[in-house]
This record gives sequence, structure tokens and C-alpha cells, in this order.
Amino acid sequence: MRIAVVDDDLFFAEMVEKEIERFFASKEEPVRVWRGYGSELLDLLGGQPGFNLYFLDVEMPGMNGLELSEKVLAFQPGARIVLLTAYERFALPGIRLGVYYYILKDDYRAELRLILERVCGEREADREEYYYIATGVSGRKISVDSILYLEKEKKYTIFHCQNGRLYRERDTLENVFSRLSPERFVMINRGMVINLEHLISLERLDVTLRDGSVLPVSRYAKTRVLDKMAEYWRTEE
Repeated sequence: MRIAVVDDDLFFAEMVEKEIERFFASKEEPVRVWRGYGSELLDLLGGQPGFNLYFLDVEMPGMNGLELSEKVLAFQPGARIVLLTAYERFALPGIRLGVYYYILKDDYRAELRLILERVCGEREADREEYYYIATGVSGRKISVDSILYLEKEKKYTIFHCQNGRLYRERDTLENVFSRLSPERFVMINRGMVINLEHLISLERLDVTLRDGSVLPVSRYAKTRVLDKMAEYWRTEE
């Protein structure tokens, strides 16, 4: 999930960012929060597809949140925009513009969580987000976003997930890899597959993931990994 927070009150924007990060940490799902000013957001949107969710302050000097919403919606029709305001009277003009919701700043925490739950539910309905590990007598559902990397271990595939969680499936790495999105996962050597969502960098023959894991890349796979990185970062939503 990629989220933008725009508010000229940097202290409030930081509090919103922390609440968002706490929410996704509790769900063990990754999130990227960008925080800045309206003009910076528009400059940023000129070079990338957009964000999954926008939190925009209404009362800002220069370009206010309603004007900014118009520009974002012109760039990204159907964008989920949530207005942040101290006054309920600003809600109706925003709704007429087509914004997703609004939050009153005096009681933003409870409303913020409800909106995030709602958006997560909608995204879950829109796309496959889970991988199912089935055994003879039971099964387990894993959030695909939470998978850091996969590792071959004899007849098993080990799922290395956020918060140090490990899961095992009695199947080959190649078979598991074939069931995952080729846009999001890439094989970095014969025994490992990484989730590009968590990739920070590729230097020489090592990749670094968000949790600090440093994994080896084979020479034959390096060019493919570089190409996949560039493609994913260009098209990530």
C-alpha cells in the first residue's frame, strides 16, 4: 500500500503517518507513506503512477486541499482522497468533487483506522493478496505482501515473512514460484525467490530487503533481477 499525506502542519502530518504505520504493522502488511506539501505531491505525480490513498489537508496556504484534490483526480481518476479538516462545512464541497471521505482533525485516530480498514477490504476484494499453504489435514492463509523471500530446503519451501515468521510448504521452490505473481516475485538464485515489494537495493551480487536481510544473487540472475526491479518500481501502485 502506498499512501500520501499532505498537511502544512508538519507535526500533525507526522502523527497521521505514525498512526498509518502502526495500523499496517498490526496487520503485518507493508506500507509506504510519503509526507510533504501539495506542490511537492504534484511534482511527484508527474513521474509515477500515483498512490493508493491520499490524505489531504483542506486549509493550506497557496493551494488548498480542494484545489489539490481536483488536480489529483485529473491526474488519477478514481483516486481515493480523504480530506483532513477542522471544520465539517468543508466536507460537502469535497464530496461534490468526488473525494473518498473526510476526517475531522479533532477525532482523527478512530476515523483514520476505520478508513484504512475499509480501503484494505476493498483492495483485498480487487486482487489476490493471499497464498494458501495446504497440507493433508490443514491449511494456512499468508498475506502475499508479508512474504519477504522464499528459500529452498530439500523437499520444502520456506516462507520468510515479516516479524520473523516462518512457514513451510512441502513443495518445490519452482512450483511455489509458479503460483506467485511474476510481476512481484523474482528468483535471485536457484534456491531463493524475493518479493520486490521489500527490496531496498542490489549492490554487486547482494540484495538488501527492508528487514535487513542480505541475500546472494547469482551472476546469471543479476541482469534479470535488475530488469525486474526497474519494471516493478516504474509500475508499482
